[in-house]
Amino acid sequence: MIPTTDRLRDELSLFSDVGTDAPVVHEDSRHVKVILYRNGVKLSLHFDKHTGSVVQSSNETDPVTRYPSFRAVLASKAFADLRTWAGSQHRILRSSGDEALLLPVSGSMTIDTENIDVSLDNIDHFLTAIRGEGECLRTLLIDGPAGVGKTILIERLALRRSRSFMQVQAPLLLHVQSRGRVLSFLQDLIAYSLQTMRVQVTYDQLPVLVRHGLVQLAIDGFDELGDPEGYDLAWAQLAQTIEDIEGQGALILAGRETFIGRERLLKAIPRLGWAHHRLGVLSLKAVDPNDAKRWLRNRDWQEHEIARAEKWGLFEQGSYALRPFFLSQLAGLVKDGEGASGKNTEFLATPPLIHLMKAMITREAGKFGDRVQSVMNQEQREQFILQVLVEAARDIAENQTESVDEEMLLWFVEVVLGDGCDDTIKRLLKNRILVLAFLVNDDRHGYRRFAHSEFYNFFLSHSAINAVRDKEVPKFLRRTILGADFLVSFGTVFESIPSVQAQTFLKVGQDLLSKASNLDRSGRNIAALLLAALPVSDLPNGVGIVGANVDDAVIRGTAQFAHIADSSINQFDLRGADISGVSFDSVGVSTLIADETTRLSSSFPDVGWIQLVSERSLDKTLDGARAIDWIDRHGRRPMNVDGSIVPVEVKDHDLYKLLERACRVMLRHHWIRSPGDDREALLVRAPCWHELETLLINWNLLTKEDSRQVGGRPSTFYHIKNAADILADNPEKEEVVGFLQEMVARIRNALVC
Repeated sequence: MIPTTDRLRDELSLFSDVGTDAPVVHEDSRHVKVILYRNGVKLSLHFDKHTGSVVQSSNETDPVTRYPSFRAVLASKAFADLRTWAGSQHRILRSSGDEALLLPVSGSMTIDTENIDVSLDNIDHFLTAIRGEGECLRTLLIDGPAGVGKTILIERLALRRSRSFMQVQAPLLLHVQSRGRVLSFLQDLIAYSLQTMRVQVTYDQLPVLVRHGLVQLAIDGFDELGDPEGYDLAWAQLAQTIEDIEGQGALILAGRETFIGRERLLKAIPRLGWAHHRLGVLSLKAVDPNDAKRWLRNRDWQEHEIARAEKWGLFEQGSYALRPFFLSQLAGLVKDGEGASGKNTEFLATPPLIHLMKAMITREAGKFGDRVQSVMNQEQREQFILQVLVEAARDIAENQTESVDEEMLLWFVEVVLGDGCDDTIKRLLKNRILVLAFLVNDDRHGYRRFAHSEFYNFFLSHSAINAVRDKEVPKFLRRTILGADFLVSFGTVFESIPSVQAQTFLKVGQDLLSKASNLDRSGRNIAALLLAALPVSDLPNGVGIVGANVDDAVIRGTAQFAHIADSSINQFDLRGADISGVSFDSVGVSTLIADETTRLSSSFPDVGWIQLVSERSLDKTLDGARAIDWIDRHGRRPMNVDGSIVPVEVKDHDLYKLLERACRVMLRHHWIRSPGDDREALLVRAPCWHELETLLINWNLLTKEDSRQVGGRPSTFYHIKNAADILADNPEKEEVVGFLQEMVARIRNALVC
């Protein structure tokens, strides 16, 4: 079958040369003839209504070209030239690495309501299966936290399609990324992606190719596509795009798991729930520990190295280090003797992101050569790298792009070095800064971008801390939306800075918030930064946040005392958080993101709805009475419920409170070190620690290791196993149930501190 004459005219007009007449359509009982100008040539397309075949001619003397369908016409060299597209895309993507060395895809997948095994083949089959005639659409949501492999998965699919295009001719995949920019038009990003591959297709022609099943669209980082007023424009443009590609189209949406869930997508775009559409959800998770070990063995790890890493918690279920990006990075550091091999026993005593970044900066600082090292010591070289990359991250954020001009990078070197630096040393430093492991070549010639969003978030976090501490509100805090992934990284980085700097930031931040203009986003973003910093706050009078309207807010760990009043929070992510010390007064929360370890305060407000991220809960979303009940049970009005192992009255005991604080540290740090000057080390000096340690050891829930650093003082490291299960009272873990029951009995019988 061929499209209607009106659709033929509309679709082919997008391929007509600019400045020429619109396509002319002639129709009789058997044929439809369309005349248009394409690439300077007058083309005639003769469509057979019965067979759907097409005869293309340019003039009476040239030979005609026959096509079996209109799809074949669109794919041909005269139109989209998909063969050239496939070749270009394959050349760009084939450097992404040996398929055998890539980590397996891990997670869960549902198509409509049916559970499907997760594999690249099954994902590809869902997207490429033809459902027959009719206006249909296949949409796949790919969600998951940062570093879990969303972008790599899309690249693997795109590479697979381009590599086998001539054999199977499956639809090609256009990978569209947010590239750090505030969204003006989705078409802008599509146009940029097409231009990168140097194909002759334009952004307005792409929906036609998607509609006919020749190309599929993957929007990566959809949660980052917000305009200055929020996400409404992004949803509206997505809805229009979906309407434009219905037919034989397919769409991939990738983003964080708390933003583009199935329920939220259907609520924003009800059209996707129509019976003739299909909706799949792929929730990516950290790599299975056994898969991680097999992968490391393929990377030449020895059994004693794997055993050492296992003892240090690398392979514990749910470990942050099991996310593919971090595992691949940490693997190299550990193998080089900078991690679990024993040469650095402080591995994982800090959050994985902080340890990874410090280790990489240290390694890069050792590559400047003898000439530079003779005039700059190790600490100076590390500070130089940090400061230059902080400036690069700020430049990217303020220009709302994803890369920085190499000339600008070299200018940052000049700024950081200041006057008086020897020209030879300066030249050597400039040469080195362009090849740092944190940066890779961008698609644009002469530009560099960060190798991963977590690198970018780390250095931008330092930029935000420095700016606010210096009483400055930079342009990126006044213009952009700070997303949840950035705020998680910011909270982790904030934990790692000296206490004096943290206090200065909190004091100045509150002052800047009170003076923030309503004409920009500075107040919203500063309030979000203050909320993310609450677990580290130790101001005598706590932190006050008044009159703030926050888009995304994230708290991880145990928040210190704070008072939030006359404010609104659109999306409040409290997974793994204890905010029982935070008071709320006239605060509105639209969406609460939580899990079974979340603990709320007695003044926490009602919310529009709750999104639960929990392995044990059958409900992913709660609203109305169910939401109120959940909030009450998790701190507002504590009560005993069926299946609860730890009664409410026991949770007020000092021993249980110490356990809770220690377990929340495990969710972020993995280890507590003693002795030490940080907040976590104080837990080991608490009056109840010895009894808690004994109980945990009796139930095989504590790993304890003594270590001595070369030239340093001895340290003891503690790791609590199954910390999330302990906080959630998980009845499926026998050792957790036994441990908690014994603790409850000892507290009730006054046998503990």
